[in-house]
Amino acid sequence: MKIVGFPIDVSRSQDGRIVRGLRTRQALIQATLDLIQAGDVEPTSAAIATIAGVSSRALFQHFTSLADLYAAAFDLAVGRAFDLNRPVDAAAPLTNRIELLVSDRAQLFEEWLPVWHFAERVRSVAPAVGLGVAQLRRLLRERLAGWFATELSNLDPGARDLVLDSLDVAFGLDSWMNMREQLRLSPVHASRTWRFTAEAIVLQALTVPYQPEAVA
Repeated sequence: MKIVGFPIDVSRSQDGRIVRGLRTRQALIQATLDLIQAGDVEPTSAAIATIAGVSSRALFQHFTSLADLYAAAFDLAVGRAFDLNRPVDAAAPLTNRIELLVSDRAQLFEEWLPVWHFAERVRSVAPAVGLGVAQLRRLLRERLAGWFATELSNLDPGARDLVLDSLDVAFGLDSWMNMREQLRLSPVHASRTWRFTAEAIVLQALTVPYQPEAVA
């Protein structure tokens, strides 16, 4: 997956210096993402500048540090890869929503693996990336709440939080990472495993009345 596109359109600007500056900045961010997609989990300033076709000096004229560039690249990757505003048909049958969830997240997370490796590697030197990871986890959890809003709305608050926690664990990035890299499952096998989990566990969690444990 090549992540492209930028939130700022420079084509209508009349100031040549601004246009050149923004294009250089965009080229540096895209070069960083290209290196990440190629498997470089911590791109150097020299490598980024070379791919972008600018000098290392120019890089640090646009970004005060590599950490700032890493954060910009991560933000763009999130914005382009995760369409969190796409509507969810909460009225669709539960089995259909599970099928679509498995399909969407399997494809999405598989494409996202290089960026995830990068984020895990640089989060200690680029705190903004670490904050971005935490925010992404929250957004993915909120997305699940919307995906299963119909069923979750029928539960009391305690049960709803417990079920949502379970969904978050079952269908989060870490789950896909574990199947692909720890269990060494192929993408197809991992998708089938997710589907089995959904059918065997999620359906029960969302359709069987919650029974709180008795306090001794």
